[in-house]
Amino acid sequence: MATDADLAARRSPYADWTIAKRAALHEEAAARKAAEIEARRALGDAYLQQHAVQIDVPSERAVATADLVEETRSAREEALALAEGRAAKIDNGALEFPVLAHQFAVDGPAIAFGTSPLVLAAVTRYLGMLPILFNMFYTRAHQTELRPNTAHRFHLDPEDTRSFKVFVHLTDVDADCGPLHVLPAEHSALVLDAVDYRGVTMLDDSTVADLVGWDSVVQVIGPPGTVAFADTTRCLHFGGRPRAEGKPVRDMLVYQYLLPTSILLNGDDVRHFFPQLPATGDDTWDAVTGRRYT
Repeated sequence: MATDADLAARRSPYADWTIAKRAALHEEAAARKAAEIEARRALGDAYLQQHAVQIDVPSERAVATADLVEETRSAREEALALAEGRAAKIDNGALEFPVLAHQFAVDGPAIAFGTSPLVLAAVTRYLGMLPILFNMFYTRAHQTELRPNTAHRFHLDPEDTRSFKVFVHLTDVDADCGPLHVLPAEHSALVLDAVDYRGVTMLDDSTVADLVGWDSVVQVIGPPGTVAFADTTRCLHFGGRPRAEGKPVRDMLVYQYLLPTSILLNGDDVRHFFPQLPATGDDTWDAVTGRRYT
């Protein structure tokens, strides 16, 4: 189990980063990777000409939800089958991770969903270019008590000024099952400015409620196949809090998409989460899987 010291060590490289510093680092990376970004913009434009955007994620909100029960059925079945009887080896304090990206079949339905036009068109339109599918994983909200220094409280992910995650319910989730909560970007910006947000500061519910009203928060509830689309580097969010007695454990399949400017792409092999994904020579596929333009 992750300790508070473990979590502090993970955050230490960016513990004092202001929102302005995040933006400056993004611009520096964008200048270094101008050619890669230009190529991704062109690929994104071509992709959107071929594929209609079915799920719109407004830039000012940076969060949307969709009922994709049928569209995600096979992906969910694959994830649940992989997790059955498997003990999680990774625990970040708030969640445990029984299945990781490299364990999904390259030709399986879970990876197929994450690289499908239904998802990629929405992410591409929001980010303004073809993204990198950086990671995917199965999460389980296993905690029986609230962990105050974890993702159980409002926070921003640190990877960039823009990124994207897609959260697929694998179980039925209601208000007592520790659902994902997301504060739309337009409201998050007001809170971030008011509190002079730095690093991965954890904010109390009361702070958000006092500044922008609790009615502004999107609570993602629904049956298996409910899907949330969100920019977790712009939107304050939390999830996975302890469920009420008698409620089922909340399980999710999560996809993470990045831009070349992300701090997670500082020269490392961006495919290390997906060693099973081959280069094919197809520009679009190789860009999405991080084999080109990173």
